[in-house]
Amino acid sequence: MTGAPQPMVVLAAGASRRMGRPKALLPWHGRTLLALACEAARDGGADPVLVVARDPDRLRERAGALPQVEWVASPLARTGQSASLRAGLEAASRHPASAVLVTPVDQAGLRAEAVAAVLEAVADGGADGWAVAYGGVREAPGHPVALGRATWPEIAALSGDVGARSVLARLGGRLHWVELPASWRPLDCDTPDDYRALLAAAGEAAVEPITPGSSPNAR
Repeated sequence: MTGAPQPMVVLAAGASRRMGRPKALLPWHGRTLLALACEAARDGGADPVLVVARDPDRLRERAGALPQVEWVASPLARTGQSASLRAGLEAASRHPASAVLVTPVDQAGLRAEAVAAVLEAVADGGADGWAVAYGGVREAPGHPVALGRATWPEIAALSGDVGARSVLARLGGRLHWVELPASWRPLDCDTPDDYRALLAAAGEAAVEPITPGSSPNAR
């Protein structure tokens, strides 16, 4: 079942303190994690794709051309992920959408098929929130998640370094789980060890895209 286009937010405004360099700019399979996330969102049918960055102009300059992307500033990103989520939600609310999809930029290997499956579930309706259960595991919401309009006031009230997980958990029966194969699960690339493992699995050599510790624009 298909419905109206729904926006997707890619959160790329965090400090990347554990990684030590912007996760959005990490190269993998010849692309950056940001480019791959945007491609998955776009190819999966999300429209528009909204990239939230602390300094969009600087990240856009460093990331290179990203077709069909709208850039969103999150000047309060230092206060935590909730600020970036609110910024993305505000941008999404300017579009005639019934829900907004969300993923952090560090979900390496996010598939367009997963985006499409969540969009299909949103179009089917019957819920206020949607999360992926990769391999049937529901211990934590898998990405992308989708937030229906009924959740937006609660999302807008979040503060600190928290995301949408607590809001989704409170939905109870209004949360719909999208069952997808375990092999589709993206890899959480949050630390240097995570990134080295990601490269090793792909048979790639480590590349330093910028000076370690300089990470003003990406989560």
